[in-house]
Amino acid sequence: MRSSGSGASGEYDPFSPEVLEAPAAAHRALRDKCPVHYHAGFGDNGFYTLSRHADVTAFFDDWGLWSSEWGQGPIYLREGGLKSDPPEHTVYRKLVTSAFTARRTAALEDWITATAGGLIDGFAADGRADLCEAFAIPLPVQVIAKILGVPSSDQADFKEWSDQFMAGQNAADPAVQGAARAKIDGYFAGILARRREVLAADGAEALPDDLLTALLTADNDGRPFTDDELLPLILLILVGGNETTTSLIANAVWRLLDLGLWEDVTSRPELVDVAVEESLRYDPPVLGLYRTNTRPVVLHGVEIPENSKVQGLYASANRDPEAWDDPDTFRLDRDLNDLRRRHLSFGVGQYFCPGAALARLEARIALRLLGERLPDLHLDGDPRRADSFMMWGPSALPLTWSAPPQSPR
Repeated sequence: MRSSGSGASGEYDPFSPEVLEAPAAAHRALRDKCPVHYHAGFGDNGFYTLSRHADVTAFFDDWGLWSSEWGQGPIYLREGGLKSDPPEHTVYRKLVTSAFTARRTAALEDWITATAGGLIDGFAADGRADLCEAFAIPLPVQVIAKILGVPSSDQADFKEWSDQFMAGQNAADPAVQGAARAKIDGYFAGILARRREVLAADGAEALPDDLLTALLTADNDGRPFTDDELLPLILLILVGGNETTTSLIANAVWRLLDLGLWEDVTSRPELVDVAVEESLRYDPPVLGLYRTNTRPVVLHGVEIPENSKVQGLYASANRDPEAWDDPDTFRLDRDLNDLRRRHLSFGVGQYFCPGAALARLEARIALRLLGERLPDLHLDGDPRRADSFMMWGPSALPLTWSAPPQSPR
């Protein structure tokens, strides 16, 4: 049977204004009353939602049952690259993780710090700013542009395309998301074509040392990767590398200010790491991802037919009282290692986000520098939510500060 449970106000609808604005109450009702929920109001087939920590963890850890072959969003779409099952996923994961090793990430710290400081220099004297527009958006875009090896001058286009792609996940028609994807694919296909010309004429030594070159010159069972194989991977790196980190930075600053914890972090910089991890637990930038089951499943008495779309809700699992003490309180006294080990915001197992260390580094640098340079931050109005039902974070976060900005250290 298919089960429909109660949300914050009546039937749970992930697209309703109430749930989009404040999903935690609806997720709590799902865990309590309907741990396997069916939502019929999306496309022809609808989708199921899992909300408890144990179920969500097992869900993402069993790729044989819960497949990525039909995409990790609510529509049936072969996305390929990292959004696939082993052995294909393993090939692409090895390719990408080589660019996000601990050594490579650590080598970026000084550059990221200088870039973040330069952004703060651009608005510190104004006394007022939208943190997203001035800082939380451009910083991750510039970082991912540097890693890929594309001009940061194109960052406005990257952000617009990424936003359109993520907003397209709200639509049941694949063409909506496909239109945004076509712009990203067209841009990078042009760069790959030009680099192949250089490669053929002058060899790999003439190419820049960046991720696009690494992808272009990598060996795929004795042959180079094709555009059809590389473009889905580049799309994920571009979109995932900026959208989620923007949300992480903005969410952390928003909660610390809103809950009166900003001064604790600015006066005790050793709390920055815990603040980042607790923000990830409390406000995961990605609320949840989808899989498609390869055989029928019965879970909590609910039959999920084969080839159903099913969402595992990171956000709900991260606040499950069966897994966490005082889960609905944002706390800076939690054990750092326990947080890192058990929150699900970067995924599970072999699908753990390869860019997690980079996102954490950017967030730590952002909080530290903002605390040093603008310790007297205050909210200057309500944040505006990002336009994607799968994402959680502000698209605008107005802030003000009354103390004179400090000089950089």
